[in-house]
Amino acid sequence: MNKTTSFIAMTVLCLNFCYGQEKQDCSRQTKPSKNSLQVKPNNSSVNQPYKFDLSGFKSGYQPGYIVTDDAFMKGKTIVVRNYTITQLFALALRLRVVKDASDKQTSGNDQIIVEVRQPEKLKSLHCYKLVVPFYLTDNFYVIMHQSLNEEFPRYVVKMERRGGEDVMVIRDKEY
Repeated sequence: MNKTTSFIAMTVLCLNFCYGQEKQDCSRQTKPSKNSLQVKPNNSSVNQPYKFDLSGFKSGYQPGYIVTDDAFMKGKTIVVRNYTITQLFALALRLRVVKDASDKQTSGNDQIIVEVRQPEKLKSLHCYKLVVPFYLTDNFYVIMHQSLNEEFPRYVVKMERRGGEDVMVIRDKEY
């Protein structure tokens, strides 16, 4: 192939990729981040550093997740299906994800402590997708935790040291 043909082929590939990104079905928009990394609406045509989407339960899918590396764009993607809020945060904080997110569960050495007024709300199932470009892959799970904090602002979720062990604590945000 000569240089002109290579250039045209690369341009077509890039345009197809950009068009495919804009045609995604985004059922709701994200809120702007208060942190230094800005999250813009998913269906915005503005160039974004990363994209995420959260939706409700999808029937026909077993709970689970997959993390993939994009060989073409060198980015990273996670797709999570039918996880509870507790499981999503545990995944973002790199804990081994619990199979049943009841009020107080352990998974191996990782502990999850729920200190909320209405723990049943944490049991609702959600699907989540995050796409991060190559230059942000080192912050992949930090970005996931940020985006979940934006989607569930009524909770404060963080790691604490209790009794010599690291535990994930979920609390109601005090207003």
